[in-house]
Amino acid sequence: MATAYPGTPSTEILEALAAYGAADLHVEWSVNEKVALETAIAGSYSGLRTATIMKQVGLNVALDPLMSLAYTGVVGGLLIVVADDPGPHSSQTEQDTRALAMAAGIPVLDPATPEESREMVDLGFRLSEKYGIPVILRPVLRVCHSRTAIQTPVSRPESGPAEFCKDPDRWAATPKHRYTLHGELNKKIRAIASDPLSLGTYKNLIVDGARPSFGIVASGVPAAYAADVIRRRGLDDRLKLISVGLPFPLNPEKISSMLRGVETILVLEETGPVMETVLAGYLNVSGRLDGAIPSEGEMTPDLVDIVIRKLPGASRTSIEVAGAQDYFHRAEKEDAGSPPILCAGCSHRSSFWALKQAMPGGIYTGDIGCYTLGIALGAVDTVLCMGASISQAAGFFWAYGQSDGPMPAIAAVIGDSTFCHAGIPALVNAVQQGAAFVLLVLDNGTTAMTGGQPTPGTGMLAGGGNGKHVPLEGIVTGCGVSELWITDPLDYKVMVDDIRAAADVAAGGEMAVVICRSPCVLMIDDRQGAVPVIDLDACNGCRICTDRFGCPAIVWGSCGPVIIADQCPGCGICLHVCAPGAIRLEVDA
Repeated sequence: MATAYPGTPSTEILEALAAYGAADLHVEWSVNEKVALETAIAGSYSGLRTATIMKQVGLNVALDPLMSLAYTGVVGGLLIVVADDPGPHSSQTEQDTRALAMAAGIPVLDPATPEESREMVDLGFRLSEKYGIPVILRPVLRVCHSRTAIQTPVSRPESGPAEFCKDPDRWAATPKHRYTLHGELNKKIRAIASDPLSLGTYKNLIVDGARPSFGIVASGVPAAYAADVIRRRGLDDRLKLISVGLPFPLNPEKISSMLRGVETILVLEETGPVMETVLAGYLNVSGRLDGAIPSEGEMTPDLVDIVIRKLPGASRTSIEVAGAQDYFHRAEKEDAGSPPILCAGCSHRSSFWALKQAMPGGIYTGDIGCYTLGIALGAVDTVLCMGASISQAAGFFWAYGQSDGPMPAIAAVIGDSTFCHAGIPALVNAVQQGAAFVLLVLDNGTTAMTGGQPTPGTGMLAGGGNGKHVPLEGIVTGCGVSELWITDPLDYKVMVDDIRAAADVAAGGEMAVVICRSPCVLMIDDRQGAVPVIDLDACNGCRICTDRFGCPAIVWGSCGPVIIADQCPGCGICLHVCAPGAIRLEVDA
């Protein structure tokens, strides 16, 4: 069994399992990470090998069952694949899953390469089944988005029939029994730290006859970077490099023995000082805690190169090596790049433009998805986490409601997949408490930001089969909302009227929901309509179409705005954006 919720950089893992198409493998996109983990746990309780997959912020959602699972343990091997995003590149945080694993008491494997990831899948299941404990596999973005030739296993282990053996003292343990289970967990962790399977992940990557005075302990991708730098710089005889594949539970005595005679040790890891904190009680270590390495940001090959060459005696040249902190901040400025934008013809752009026209000057709470990019249109004021748009809108309603000032117009914006993921409890709470604001549910029929995975509203399953269609409007009315509009964002004028009507209802003290339904433009094979043209004689040069509306199919040329025909899907929303009416459809005589 394999379950997941899509999120970069983890999405392709379940997609690959679905494409594999094994008849005896249940593969599903769950509505959120908590549900995904809980479903997989039941599979493990039944004796099956199971896996659940998510990105690092998804582990926050699954943390409640995760913490309890560490106590109860498992029967069939359970691998929790959590893809971290140092940087971050596509996440709210660059949190370190190893730290959460440490808090939960769950072993975590940290692969440096795709090949190590494959090897650690097998190792993770073996440790899980040997100790009856879930194991986390933590590939970071650079591992998830790498490609290499790997050795494939000769055969896939056979899975026996599902059989759940009832044991209420374990599976339904009361607080009294949880104390006992906690003690058993602690014994497992101590045993795993010294198990030959675990110690086999401690590797001396640089083998040389010399006895260097400096050593490096690295985990994950930084270990691969460090090995490359040491070999490329010819420092094999000056530095010793130990790669640790199981950073928790760590065995500091084993590392101490491998680094016997080494005076100073640099710890390379992403993103927090997990190993460094433990090793500081045993060895003279340097790393993030003392500022030798920046406390935030991705560890790049160039950064590792600079940090290693700054070690006393490591550099063979008199070239001054810039400090790691200086490098990081300089690289951050140089790598600003272009901001992400909504696709040409994206219905979300129309929804945001209509929202601003219908509820000008309002407070717009946003959420996680493609529509986060509404920030560029001035239609997103807050982005916290999945589902927070609705809760924050309710919070603003109550905050202003208890003050003496006027109540502003308040609108929450959330996508269809995110609404099912985390928005439903927030809507139930807002309705039950009597909050009144406008909720826009942007329903494009897919989880677009992560590559177009199906949502409950589509009725499609991970493997491409048909499941049960769960209509959003039924969920909304089931939450107690009586004022509901379903509108097409590409029918712009009607949509503006619908949002205004919803705003009037909210101003009267009722919750109002507008479902903005139009398929994702990336899922449409044919062009939607004719490509508009721009009458440069009528254009007043306001640049609203390029600078504020931000459609990538409209660019500012040498003579004014130009529509790039092969990028324009013909949605026609730009016709409503141009105040002087310079954008129009050509009509044949």
